[in-house]
Amino acid sequence: MNVFLNDYNDLCHEEVYKKLASVREKANIGYGNDEYTNRAKELIKRDLKRDDIEIEFLAGGTIANIIGISANLMHYEGIIAVESGHIVGHEAGSIEATGHKVELIHSEDGKLSADALEERLEDFTEEYHIVPKVVYISQTTELGTVYSYEEIKSIYDVCLEHGLYLYIDGARMAVGLAASGMDVADLCEVCDIFTLGGTKNGALYGEALVVVEDELKQNLRNFMKQRGAVMAKGFVMGAQFEALFENGLYYELGKKAYNSSLKLAKAIEETKIEFYQTPKSNQIFIIYPTSKIEKLREQNLFEVSPYDKENKALRFVTTYKTTDEEIESLKNCLLEI
Repeated sequence: MNVFLNDYNDLCHEEVYKKLASVREKANIGYGNDEYTNRAKELIKRDLKRDDIEIEFLAGGTIANIIGISANLMHYEGIIAVESGHIVGHEAGSIEATGHKVELIHSEDGKLSADALEERLEDFTEEYHIVPKVVYISQTTELGTVYSYEEIKSIYDVCLEHGLYLYIDGARMAVGLAASGMDVADLCEVCDIFTLGGTKNGALYGEALVVVEDELKQNLRNFMKQRGAVMAKGFVMGAQFEALFENGLYYELGKKAYNSSLKLAKAIEETKIEFYQTPKSNQIFIIYPTSKIEKLREQNLFEVSPYDKENKALRFVTTYKTTDEEIESLKNCLLEI
């Protein structure tokens, strides 16, 4: 079976597993005050070239988004995101459940532009509107597209002009860095708060929340504790991120997933099947006849989304474990069915 279902279908990378196996069986300090977590934070600060940031480890992407987005909002403040943003349709209204409205912007390719943001902000002028305070984007986007440094910087410039915070959901940040050519340290220059996703890049589970803006650091731990986001066995996440960052494994795995996506995109292109979005990262979407899907599923795992009456949008996701044999096999299936 060729597995292109998602990028979190393995237990974890072997180096992460080895690190977890080395964690002391007794006498680990709880709640993220342990030696593993402290080392992991220092390693990330090393790569970001910043000592004045706050780093917290959270169990998954949804709780990371909840904490990162809503920790310091007033009740009347809200969030701006594109319609296809992960927080809009994939988290069961988690952000709205905190009492904050998400206002939407249409985007064909899943990316927010500075011009679209500027134009949308003109709608919030009266007291009966929410007050926008956070702008949400993800790297990569939910449609597999990728922001360049210049695109993120232009969005951030608008945020700074209007007194907004920019939050980047980095669940797939490792691939985003590989695909965009950005250095991880660049992120601190173009946003106020972001995540470095581990769940989809070799960790057993976990995301690193990186807070750059001082105002967003205030009482963050108290808010996390109230929301059930502080884990007693924090050393389990700390050890994982120590393994991912001590020797550059985090970036290596992202590059592997991205390089496999380039091979997959080329293979699909050779079948003459139409792409739903131009391939840019490890999420690749095609338009495929509904009548052929069940046959294709006999040897391949993938996700299916609505498109039109005769076709569906299929998503194929590569990971650091994707093989050339899987890619070739999928290509042959697409040609033969």
